[in-house]
Formats: sequence, C-alpha cells, structure tokens
Amino acid sequence: MEGNGSPPCFTQFTDAEEEETSFLVKGPKQEDPASLGPEKPVALTFRNITYTVQGDKGRPKEILRGISGYVRGGELLALLGPSGAGKSTLLDIMAQRQKSGTIGGEVLLQGHPIHLGSFRRISAYVQQEDLLWPYLTVKESISYAAQLRTPPSFTRSVLETHIQRVMRLLGIDHVQNSRIGSQMVRGISGGEKKRCAIAMELVSQPSILFLDEPTTGLDTFTAQHLLTVLKEIAAGGVAVVFSIHQPRKSIFQLFDKLLLLTGSGEQAYFGPASAVMRFLEGVGVAPPQLDNPADVLLDAVAVPPSEEFFKSGVGQNCALAMSRTCSGIVTAFHTSLLAVVEREIGAINERCSYGYDGLPGGDPSPYYRGITKQIYVVAWRAVLSKLRDSSAAVARIVAAAFFGTVIGSVYFQLGNDQLSIRNRMGSLFFVTMNTALSCLATLNLFIEERAIFVREHRAGMYCVLAYYIGKIVQDVPITVVTNLLFDIIVYFTMGLQQGVGKFLLFSCTCTFVVLNSYFLCLFLSSLSRNIQVANIVAPLVLVLLLLPSGGVLMGTQSLPFFWRWLKYVSFVRYGLAGLVVNEFDGLKFVCEPKVPFCFPDGTTYARLQGYFPEELPEYIVACAASVAVYMVLAFFALLARAKYLQ
Repeated sequence: MEGNGSPPCFTQFTDAEEEETSFLVKGPKQEDPASLGPEKPVALTFRNITYTVQGDKGRPKEILRGISGYVRGGELLALLGPSGAGKSTLLDIMAQRQKSGTIGGEVLLQGHPIHLGSFRRISAYVQQEDLLWPYLTVKESISYAAQLRTPPSFTRSVLETHIQRVMRLLGIDHVQNSRIGSQMVRGISGGEKKRCAIAMELVSQPSILFLDEPTTGLDTFTAQHLLTVLKEIAAGGVAVVFSIHQPRKSIFQLFDKLLLLTGSGEQAYFGPASAVMRFLEGVGVAPPQLDNPADVLLDAVAVPPSEEFFKSGVGQNCALAMSRTCSGIVTAFHTSLLAVVEREIGAINERCSYGYDGLPGGDPSPYYRGITKQIYVVAWRAVLSKLRDSSAAVARIVAAAFFGTVIGSVYFQLGNDQLSIRNRMGSLFFVTMNTALSCLATLNLFIEERAIFVREHRAGMYCVLAYYIGKIVQDVPITVVTNLLFDIIVYFTMGLQQGVGKFLLFSCTCTFVVLNSYFLCLFLSSLSRNIQVANIVAPLVLVLLLLPSGGVLMGTQSLPFFWRWLKYVSFVRYGLAGLVVNEFDGLKFVCEPKVPFCFPDGTTYARLQGYFPEELPEYIVACAASVAVYMVLAFFALLARAKYLQ
C-alpha cells in the first residue's frame, strides 16, 4: 500500500483511490483548510497494543488484545466497534492519556518514542462531553484557547484572522457572539457546542486531532455535517482519529481508514474503509449491497452477552453462529492482513524517522505561553465569567445582608450593663461562626468547573498555578466585599465599640476568618471525589474547628485532652480571640447594686475567658498565617487532583 516514491508521513491518493473517494459529500468550501493545518504532517503508529485492568476477585481482565495500525497526516481514521469494545480506551492510549491499568505495545510518533511535552503541543483532544464555560460567547471561548495555544509570534491581527478562519470552517461564525450556555443558561445548540469544542482545539494547528465519539447526542444531519468538516480538516494535513458508534452509511463513506474492534477487544480489521466489505466477503459474510456497512460490521463482530442469555433452541444456534462469525473475521485478519499492516507500520516508521530531529530541547514544556500570559488570560476569563454570572454574586450579597441584619437585630444595641457582657460574647461567636461557614456554597461551584479545568490543563493551555491564581482573582474579591458588607451591618447594628481603629481591626479579623474558610473549602473540594463527599466533609471539619472557642461552647481547658490540640490549628478560635480582645479591651461596664458579682471592665472578663489583650498581635498573626497555610495546601491539593484525574 506504500509506494516507494510517495512522500513520507503524508497521504497521497492514487488515481483509483481518487475515483473511490469521488462520492464524498463536499459542501461549499468557505476557507482553504490547508491554511489551518500543521506546518508539517506527521505519522502516528501503534503496534500490538494491549490493555489490562484488575477485574473481579483481583483477576486481570484484558480490555485490548494486540491492536496495531497507523494514521498519517491527511487521513481520517475511524475506530469502530460495539459498546465495551475498548474504542475510547484505545483512543486514550494513542493520545497518551491513559495512565491507569497495564499498557503493552508501543506508540511511535514519526518512528520515535513519544515525549509527552512535545506531543501535547502538536496534538489536540476533543472529549465526548462538551466542557465549556457557559457565560462566554463562542468567539470568546475560541479566542481564550487561541491566546494560550498559539505561538507568541501570532500578532493580534493574525490571531483574529486565524480565529475567524476556524469559525468559518466549522460553520459557527454566525453564532460567534452567542453565549455557550448550559442546562440553566440559554445558549447555542448541541451541535454548535461540539463544533465550538473542536474549534478550541483546532486553533492550536494540531498535527493530530483525537475525538471521542464526536457524533454522540447529535441528530443524523448534524453528525453528517460534522464528519464532513472533519474530512476537510484532514484534507489540510491533519491526522484525524475518532471513535464512533453506529454511523449512518453516508458518514461511513467519509472514512479513509477503519479499525474494527470486536466486543472482546480483539482486532478484526485495519485498512481502507472502502475495502472492508470485500474483506468480509472473503471471510464468507456477504451482506446485501444496500445495507449500511457499519451495521453489518457491528453485527459481525458483536459478542453474545453470555451463554446463559441464550437458553435453548434458536438462541443457542444464534449465539454459536455469532461467535463463529466473529472469531472467523478475527482469524482471517490475523492470517491475511496483519502481516501487511505490520510491514506498512515498519515502512512508515523507517521513512518518517529518517532525518527526524524532533523538537528543540527533546521534551519541551507543553505550554506555548509563559506563566505571566497564562495568568493574565485565565484571570480575564474568570473575571468575565463572574461578572456575567450576576445571579451568584447577587445571591451572596443578599445572603450577607440578610444574616447581618438577623444577627444585628437579635443583638441590637447591646449597651454596657452586666447582661450585655454575655450577649456581647455570644454575638461575637455568632459573627465568627457565620463568617467561617459563609464559604460552604463555593464547594459546589468549584467542583462543577473542576472538569473544565482538568480538560484545559491536559490540553496544555495553562499550568495549575495559573488556574489557581485566576481562581483566586475570580472568587476572593466578591468574598471580601460580601464579608465587608456583613461586617458593616452587624458592627453598627449591635452597637460595638466606636472608633475607626476598632472597626478596621474587627473587619480585618473577619476577613482573615473568611479567607481561611475559603481556602479550606478549596482544599477540601480539591481532595473530594464529588460534590456529595465535599458537602459532608467540609461542614464536619468546620464544626471541629468551632470546638475550642473558649468561653462560648466550652472552655479550652475543659476539653478532653485528645481534643485540646484543636486550639492550636483552629483559625476560628484565633479569629474569635481577636474579636473578643478588640471589643472588650478598654470597655467599661455598669455595676448594678443588686448584682452579686460585677465585671467592672471588659479586660477582666476577657482574661477570665482565656483571651489576653497583650496577645492580640499573636491572634491576628496566627489567623493570617493560617490563611497562608490553607492557601498552600489548597494549591498542592489541586495539583494532586489534576495529576490524579489525568
């Protein structure tokens, strides 16, 4: 199949093949795809790929069994097989994304082992689920990806032209100013979201484009149009690899190469899609000419569910016939075509490796842009999304005003009699507790966007640090502003000590408490597997940190010895201590004649409760230091989560 005179690593059609592909559906071409293609087409080969995981009772379970093939620039390779055949697993192995389980065999790029950093820069991966930012427009989403995945040599005008070309090629330029949307936000259609997701990958001018079941969830017309677009992308020199399930006949006819998997993960065919029916006829499967080839193939390689499913009679005969057909196809491929495929793989590797010097540096960074540019773009996107998601910000502001008003009205104008002492202490505890619990709502918001972060990070858009800083820029300002609103309402409604210095120290302490809560919740949500776990663990941790709040729930000396260590790590205790000392120090109380015991001043009461005015700087510093600790822990937890999910 490989002529000696054909250029290495690139598809060249013979006259016969041109005639075979003359039936391709070619709509009006709006832009030359070659201008969007890679600088240099590449070839990816894979040989004897196996994949094994731990099955029931610890026994190894084979998912893939000796899969071989290749794809070159300009080719459209379809991975076809029944459900559970391992199509997505094979796609992930080819894309260097499968990390769990035991992988055997080799995957080579240009005949050389793959360096992950360089491979990320020349490849792109479109997931089955469209994970996009709902409040950005189509153009903003693509521009956001383009700024992070194109070389610095791209000027603003060149980048704008490039983005417009990609949108025109994918037929989404007419919705470029429409928001993506989600289940709760009105936006573009499912097919347009899929094309937007492809556009976000295509702007990086990849040499290889991987797509995991891109037609899932689309109607037949949209799926047909999408595959036609992929065909045009491949014509520009891109190697396109995708998994697909039950394509219609007109879609099947667009495939250049086909890799057929059986239900048990064995290879039943690899070669030109146009030749697979002749291969089946040679095996003895002779379907009518009008049948959809994909349906015939899937029926031929399907594995019966189980022997128990077919109890007797016709069922047993059907199961036996299916098994014999499937095994016959696999045997025929391995005896007649596998050797040809192996020779082609060897020839491609030899030709593509000749004169190949790889990328400079051997294994460069997967990121096109530096950390400063990454932070700028990610922060810009985060702030823009936050500004457009006004409902969430309004809800937090309303909640802060509501709880501030409730607590302020309960402890309205406390005064300075003896009864006000206990009430003042209770009010400060409620202020601290409400501030500490106010960030629990951020748990759900972060976990919802975590999947988008992982996708973009794996695509080489930005490093974890850039996302983390952008996340802080997105959330911390609104967190501090809503906390300040709460502080203003409760401070003056409750009638706490007057003075600018007193209020500033009160607000500063509450700010440290809310930041502790925010980074603690970010830390716990990064570690949690899902929303349910995070919503259980975070309140439990915060409740534990409330225990050593001496003088309100229980004195720290009265705590059982195995809980006393909490007072050293509880930012709630340090925050409450700062508020108590700030409020009670210098406060004079009225001693009524009928009261048997009287506290003449606030300092005396504060000392009795274990809060000492001379230790105020220590309380504030400890609370601020706790913010730094949780900030670092949250970053490393996010880093660990990103690596785990990869």
